[in-house]
Amino acid sequence: MLTTILANQQHQIEALAEDWLSAGATSFSIWSDDLPLKIWPQNSYLGNDPLIQEIKVDAIKVGELRVTGLNSKPDQERLQAQANLLAQIARLERDLNSMAVDLIDTQDQLLALYELTQATRNFLEIDQTLARLALETTRLLKVEGAFFLVEMGDRPPIIEYFPHPILEDDVQQNYIDALVASNHGFLCRRIVEEENVLGEVKDSNLRNILLVPINVRNAQLAVFGLLNKLDGEFTSPDIKLARAVAEFTGAQIENVIMYQLNMEQAKLKTEMDLAKRIQDHLIPQNQPRVEGIDLWASSRSASQVGGDFYDFIMRRDQPFTFSVGDISGKGIPAALLMAMTRTVIRTKTNVVMMPSPELILRRTNEELYDDFTELSMFATVFVGQYHPEKRQLLYANAGHSPVIYCPMNGKARLLQADGMPVGIMPISLSEDHSLNFGPGDLLVVATDGFSEARNRDGKEFGYDELTALVQTLVDLPAYSLAKRLHQIVEQFSGGEPQSDDQTLVVLKGV
Repeated sequence: MLTTILANQQHQIEALAEDWLSAGATSFSIWSDDLPLKIWPQNSYLGNDPLIQEIKVDAIKVGELRVTGLNSKPDQERLQAQANLLAQIARLERDLNSMAVDLIDTQDQLLALYELTQATRNFLEIDQTLARLALETTRLLKVEGAFFLVEMGDRPPIIEYFPHPILEDDVQQNYIDALVASNHGFLCRRIVEEENVLGEVKDSNLRNILLVPINVRNAQLAVFGLLNKLDGEFTSPDIKLARAVAEFTGAQIENVIMYQLNMEQAKLKTEMDLAKRIQDHLIPQNQPRVEGIDLWASSRSASQVGGDFYDFIMRRDQPFTFSVGDISGKGIPAALLMAMTRTVIRTKTNVVMMPSPELILRRTNEELYDDFTELSMFATVFVGQYHPEKRQLLYANAGHSPVIYCPMNGKARLLQADGMPVGIMPISLSEDHSLNFGPGDLLVVATDGFSEARNRDGKEFGYDELTALVQTLVDLPAYSLAKRLHQIVEQFSGGEPQSDDQTLVVLKGV
């Protein structure tokens, strides 16, 4: 830990050492595990009876500060204050590392949800879909087993397990009855030895259980069950992810039913046509003129309606503001949340006196968190502002990718998101970042329909290939660059249907 601090805070710590030496100390050193990490001056004699102050993080010793040649009480107090400062820096370093691990875990869950979508996209029978979902969710949520139960009025009950049934039928039914009677929308229990379900019915194989209802039209009962969490107990993120799986499962079942029923398909087509007209109206129809930048944007939906959006906000008293977003899921739900998210971003930008991208995302997340949580969905959003007087681009990124920045005569690189998508957490972690944006500088904000486009062999186009492609097109005007990106990704797909929306905003300094 102290080695990392020495590397990151090198100049500040060297300044501390110089101050001690200037005050008459013969040496200043930092120690860890009774070994010196750094000594000033180099190779100096450490002397006898040094002043020593421990560096502690939450009562755990992580190192020491030592000074030789001085031994007054003010010197001891000064050394103690510096040790406390390094302890605080070490504590912050530890907390930042913990947050980074949490962010990686969340990104892994988002990837798993994407894989879940891909794994079931080609199944046209309910039992096939549920069997694959049971397999995938066992891996995704790290449980011993999973099951889906669907009872439709016009067909026998469908139940699928993976890897095999864990509960006796009567025990399982008792828990399902408890779920139906619950007012919480889910049933999550830790099973102890004294657990007694309706009389004397018990099951020694069960440690904990999570049941979530599935919303399926015309179903008498539809339930998603997870049994025996492998790494402990079910937590709030597990419940939220399970609800997302249940929502996805309900959509999959209904899609299968709609595929099998021609009249339902016709009804869906009518609704989609209406949604597309509304969605087309929300997307800016013209590219605004902005001093200092060449701007172009486009969006191609994979189906009639999609969850991608972009927007431009021009006000005389504010810098030019733009946003790009991608709603999880597809179809009507994603389209409705797309319209809602776009409207909230526009509203927050217009009502705040001096809105920064960070503030816009924070207010947007506060406004939409409950709605997204209720629907087990989320949105990745990028918000940028261009300040012509500074030739500077200010931006904040809530889980959105790919975003590619290529400075004039520089190398194209991905700008990583520093915050969760909108709707994942009740607070936004996204912060403002700035980029120099003069003539020749380029920013490409796309949605994952580009990087995740697949060819006939199932190979993805990929982030690295997209970044390298932008590098080769950097000399083109914004419109030509956007057109070439669409063409090359389409050629790569080799006639394969577009599986996700492709939205693009290109800014180039002029």
